[in-house]
Amino acid sequence: MADIIIHSAKLDRFQRNFNNNRFYFISLQLDLSGTIDVGRLETAVKRTADAVKILRCYYNGSPESEESGWVLLKEIPKWVRVASADPTNVTAILENLPAEHSPLHVVVDQKGSLCTLVFSIDHTVTDAHGLWDIVGMISACYRNLGWDPDYSPVPLRESDDRSMRPLLASYSLETCAEICRAEAEKRIPVQQYKKLFVVPQDRRGMPKLFTQKIGPLMLKNMKAFAHLHHATLNDVLLTVYAAALQEYVQKTFNTSMSIVPIRGAADLRKYLPPYLRNEIKNYSVSYWSRVPIPGSGDLVSILHEVTALSERNRMTAPGIGEMFAIEEPDSKAARPYLEPEYYSTPFISNAGVLPKDVVDFGNGVSVKDALSYPNITTGNPFVIVVVTWENTMSLSILTDGAYDTAAHLLKRMGELIGELDTFVNI
Repeated sequence: MADIIIHSAKLDRFQRNFNNNRFYFISLQLDLSGTIDVGRLETAVKRTADAVKILRCYYNGSPESEESGWVLLKEIPKWVRVASADPTNVTAILENLPAEHSPLHVVVDQKGSLCTLVFSIDHTVTDAHGLWDIVGMISACYRNLGWDPDYSPVPLRESDDRSMRPLLASYSLETCAEICRAEAEKRIPVQQYKKLFVVPQDRRGMPKLFTQKIGPLMLKNMKAFAHLHHATLNDVLLTVYAAALQEYVQKTFNTSMSIVPIRGAADLRKYLPPYLRNEIKNYSVSYWSRVPIPGSGDLVSILHEVTALSERNRMTAPGIGEMFAIEEPDSKAARPYLEPEYYSTPFISNAGVLPKDVVDFGNGVSVKDALSYPNITTGNPFVIVVVTWENTMSLSILTDGAYDTAAHLLKRMGELIGELDTFVNI
C-alpha cells in the first residue's frame, strides 16, 4: 500500500461522500486585464506546491477508511492548462482526471488583453478561504518571479493531524451532542417541503453556470438596509433568498411555506485560536438557517425574523452540530446528519469579501472580477455561492438540471435587492 504522508480527518472523508465519491472541487474564477505569462504561472504554481506539501499529493483510500490520506505523486504534474474557462469545460476536465491526480488545477483562457484564470481545488483539501490563500501565494510568487527567477514562497505549517477533535474537546462532547440535537431538530418543521426542491433525474443535462451581479450602488443599498435594521449583509441575503423561494413555491406548486428551509455554511476557523487557523485544510461545514415567513411576507418582516434567528444561531455555535455528527457518527444525536435527505434543501454559502490585497499578479495585470462556484452538479438548482470583490457581489449557481429555476431565482434575488432602496429612502 502507498505510504500516507498526511492522514485524512473525518471531515475530509465526509466531504468525499458528496458527488458519489468523485472529486468534489470548488473553483475561483478571476477575470483579468492583461496578459499572463503561462510559463511563469506554471513555475509559480509548482513552487507554491513545494511550499504547501498537500498540493504535491494525491488522495488515496475510501471515505470509510481511517487509513486514507495523501500520498506524494510519483511525478511533478503539469499544473496549468491553456483551455476554455467555460465552467462546462472546467467541469469536464475535473471529472476526467486520473485516479492519482493533484488536488489543484489551473485553467488559463487568454483572449487578447483579457484573461480568465480558474483555480480549482479538491474540497477535501480546503474550502473557499483556503483556496484564496493558495491563489494569493501563487499570485505573489508569480509577481516576485518577474524580478527574481529564484524566488520561492516560505513553506506553510502543515501538521500530520488534520482532525477537528481539539475543537470539539474545547466545548466538551456533551455540549457538542446537545448542539447537534438542537441543530438537527430545526429541520423537522420543514421536512414536508423537501419534495419541492427535488429535480428529477430525467431533467438533468450539461452543467451550466448562472450568475447575478450586485453592483456597487445596489450593494450600498443592501448595506444601508442592513444597518437600518441592525442586520448583517448575510441576513439580507437570507431574506431575499427566502422571499424568492417562497414566491417560486407559490407559483410552481400553488402552496405556501410557513418556514423556508435554507442551510448556510459555517467557517470553523472562528472557533479556533489564531495559531490553529492558518493551515490549508477544510474548515467549512453546513448548518440549518430556516427562515420563518410572517403573515405579511414583506422583506422588512422577513428580515426581522432572520436577524432574530441569526442572533440565536450565534449563541448556539452554528456548525458545531454537524462537526460533532461527523466525528461521532455512532452517536444517537448524529443520526439525522447521516440521512442524504438532510442535505437536499436550498443552500447558500456567502464566502464574504475577497480581500483586494490577497491577489496581486504585479504590473500590467489587474483583477477586474471574481466569482466562486462549486464543481458539484447534483441536479440541485438551489445551491448558491456568494463572493464580493471590489464592491461587487457575485451570486452563482452551477447546476445540471432545472436551468430555468436557477436563472429565475438569481434574477428574482437581484430584483428584490434592487427594491431595497425604497425602504432605505423612506
